[in-house]
Amino acid sequence: MRDIKHRAGMTLVELMVVVAVLASLVALISIAAQAGRSSELMMKSRNHLRQIAQWMDQYASNHRDTVVPSRFDYWREDAKNDVTGDGIPDEPSINRVGGARFYRSTAANEEWLPTANPFDDTLGPRESGLHQGSWADIIWVDANLGDMVSFDESPVAGTTQASVYGGVGRNSQAAPGWWMFRNHENRYADPLRSAAPNTMNFPKVDGAGNQTNPDWGDRGIIDSASDAEGRKAGLPTPIGGGAWEKDLPGFFAANGFFDARSRSDVTGETSDPNVDRFVATAQVRAPSRAMYLVDSFRGETIGESPLADREVYESRTHAAFTNWMSEGGGGVTSKYGTTFSEPLTQEIDFRYAGNTAALMMFLDGHVRTMTGWQTYDQLVGNDITVGMGVQVMDLDSRLGN
Repeated sequence: MRDIKHRAGMTLVELMVVVAVLASLVALISIAAQAGRSSELMMKSRNHLRQIAQWMDQYASNHRDTVVPSRFDYWREDAKNDVTGDGIPDEPSINRVGGARFYRSTAANEEWLPTANPFDDTLGPRESGLHQGSWADIIWVDANLGDMVSFDESPVAGTTQASVYGGVGRNSQAAPGWWMFRNHENRYADPLRSAAPNTMNFPKVDGAGNQTNPDWGDRGIIDSASDAEGRKAGLPTPIGGGAWEKDLPGFFAANGFFDARSRSDVTGETSDPNVDRFVATAQVRAPSRAMYLVDSFRGETIGESPLADREVYESRTHAAFTNWMSEGGGGVTSKYGTTFSEPLTQEIDFRYAGNTAALMMFLDGHVRTMTGWQTYDQLVGNDITVGMGVQVMDLDSRLGN
């Protein structure tokens, strides 16, 4: 008999099964990799927050137990020999902590720009943000972070020779801004920002509830219609009207309760008191529940100053922590299913765990992963069945309950 040789092979059904198995394995590996990447970013962000907490303790030790201000405006208080009374000092002041937010270096000279907005100098120091800034600017200088990191200089908008950067060492007047991350190169790791990117631009929606696609040509030029203070659009708070920084390293926003501005700075009324407000750690009620930093896509501060009118303080702070997600149409539906008719005001960025979790740092330095709240009341409620026990407003222990 003649031997019959069988040729090894696979049927079409067997091949399809193998392909399906391989596709499933690839999908599982991809999901695991994404989850691992998300966990890695969350861990890095946690480490950033823990490091910030240490720098805040260092600041408090060096400044009579003062909590790092979430926001400051030293313009009017900085005036020396102000003959005209316009808030512009006739002599330089040694008390400048924030100074101009931008620095220009050219082959011919080095100087601080007289504006916090490199795209539009309004020629008005208050409107231009001179001597204004946030907790990030203070820590950048106090902890001497400029000597700890290195970064590439980027050109000033509209120029060919000058460069703008945050400065180096204790002479730096401000923490680096968005230009460090432009073109998605992310060569500079800012320890004062999140390791994970912003998930949205701010203002994040238009009147119809649609995601905004801002015109970059308007950055820092036009007033933001949605900003209660009428600031320039496209620059992060507290300097601008909102951050157009989607996909760039995310912001940590500091609680507006720790705003160090004076009553006059907040209201804009020259007749109001112009003494700056500082909070001592010993004044704060329940530091383990007092929120200081939270993930945000808007900027470096969140909520309103308690020196604003009470109604404004409550409404703006409540709105910033109320997380409504648009589904379009007439109503507004949160990601958890509840429909609201109020305008969209969310400033919290749930940028971890599939855009369902945010990190929050408390005044005692511990960090929590926060998920699932819709309204301000749910966040601050003390009943474990309806709230998370986070304290945002009225943190002064002298106020009682």
